Amino acid sequence: MSDKSNADKPQSVDGTRRALLATGVAASAVMPLAAGASQTHGLRDPGPLSSGPSTWRMPQGWRGIDLAFYEMSANDPTFLEIYGYCDAMSYASGETVKLHASTTAESFDIHVWRDGPQAQTVFEAKGVKGVYTETPADAYANGCGWPVLAEIPVDDAWRSGVYIIELTVNQNGETKVSEAGFVLRGSGKAKIAYMLTTATTQAYNMWGGANYYLGAHGEDGVGPSPHLSFERPFERGFWVAPENFPYLHTLPERIRYKNEPGYTAQPAPGYPLMMGYCWGANSAGWALDNRPFAIWAEENGYEMDYIDQTDLGRVDGVLDGYDCLVITGHDEYWSWDQRDALDAFVEAGGNLARFAANMLWQVRYEGENGRQQVCYKVAADDKDPVAGTDRAHLLTTIWEHASIARPAAQSFSVTGLQGIYAAYDGASPRSSGGFTIYRPQHWAFEGTALLYGDTFGMEECIVGYETDSVDYTIRYGLPYPSELHGPLEGTEILAVTPGMVDQHSTGGAGDAVLALGTGDFYARYYARSIEGNEETETVDKYRYGSAQIVVAPKGKGEIFCAGTVYWYLGLKWGDRTTQQITHNVLKRYTNSQG
Repeated sequence: MSDKSNADKPQSVDGTRRALLATGVAASAVMPLAAGASQTHGLRDPGPLSSGPSTWRMPQGWRGIDLAFYEMSANDPTFLEIYGYCDAMSYASGETVKLHASTTAESFDIHVWRDGPQAQTVFEAKGVKGVYTETPADAYANGCGWPVLAEIPVDDAWRSGVYIIELTVNQNGETKVSEAGFVLRGSGKAKIAYMLTTATTQAYNMWGGANYYLGAHGEDGVGPSPHLSFERPFERGFWVAPENFPYLHTLPERIRYKNEPGYTAQPAPGYPLMMGYCWGANSAGWALDNRPFAIWAEENGYEMDYIDQTDLGRVDGVLDGYDCLVITGHDEYWSWDQRDALDAFVEAGGNLARFAANMLWQVRYEGENGRQQVCYKVAADDKDPVAGTDRAHLLTTIWEHASIARPAAQSFSVTGLQGIYAAYDGASPRSSGGFTIYRPQHWAFEGTALLYGDTFGMEECIVGYETDSVDYTIRYGLPYPSELHGPLEGTEILAVTPGMVDQHSTGGAGDAVLALGTGDFYARYYARSIEGNEETETVDKYRYGSAQIVVAPKGKGEIFCAGTVYWYLGLKWGDRTTQQITHNVLKRYTNSQG
């Protein structure tokens, strides 16, 4: 067994790409995007960059478009590349991983390791026969259709966890590397099930030309696609990324706020562009979004079985036998049957420990084996085929939409509707970045020495970049949930930090707020979708939000939710209070001592 850390994995960054990107040819602008943005803003497909002199080719088929960039095959048999994807997102012991792949090399090598505090190699294959298959232009929506070039048997001795498949080609002195990955489910003997938030990762995966935010080949010619296929690779950065990858909160810019009051920009997407990673890697994925909590938990002795979010609707009884389901990071997208499985688990006595945020959109799974993820978002009323039918409850838009009427707070005790942002570009950018305590006597805060009005997690900026909460009122100095978002009965709000639903420009020099999702775009969409009007009084209900820590009973179980994407930064960067609260929740929800 050999050890390799995710962060220390050697990354192949083509010098030609760096030189090309330095000229500004790759993209005319690279900026942070509003969560849920789905408008078209004059994007243009620059055409295949694999044509012309080789010095102008982007390695592994990268293209540049106006607001972001995406990865795909160069579709050029003379251009060295390797890509692959698995036939499922998770497997049980004894099953076989089928690796669909395409490469222009005669052969390729496979290296598989379990990712964790110490990476452990479990499988290697050298000289696997390579086959090149052209990638369809609509691969982002309908899949690549590549053949199975290798099979990886899952040994019974392998531990439950996340496994990285590294694919390497060497030819004429040139090396290219890409990654695929999968989850190995456990036997159910652990007390904790840890879930990868894959629906959100897929929403941000732009491989082949489009995701739910942007695209060069959207269904209307340009723009995002409501259909995204699992039969394609995940872009570089979702499975493996370096430790110094920038996050999306505005904490690093506070010194500039102090000295340059008009400055509100964040340059975070510039790093992935220049270093050859996808722009969405700091919003979702295993490497940057789910892995930090998993590393902390394993280092602190917690035994966890891993599951994939798609398992909730695909594998019967996948949560059976567990005391606690843990969700961390960014879980913006869920399907109806995934929520059904979660609700049944908690109502039967399971506990949900959610250190995550931005629960907002319903998705559907369609196509062969349910391998296409569908979400029309703000266009659902006009374009989703189920609108106005007897399947309208499956409309792929916000859960609180009048056609769905299944508030997110009924499953999670909070909702992304009353977020979305804190410590983010144009949206409470100078937020404290920490939680302010209102109920310090609660069991969740035992051993922290927190008092009423204290704030924790500021230095790590654990509040942001996206958040969850419910509407609330203050009585005698304490917050209580209102009925606006259908919260669970008995919900206790323990901590609150203000946030904003939309981005707002200050007009200052260097202001990077985009013209999508700004002003009252989402507040108006929520008002229209939920209450059927955009009157000022209605829009006012949805304009502002917060991040909250809440606890709520549900059936025989209980829910703890720290409604922020970046809770894990308090763990990763060693904040004592964040760690103590996490220990309190996990020990209570697994009936553990110590």
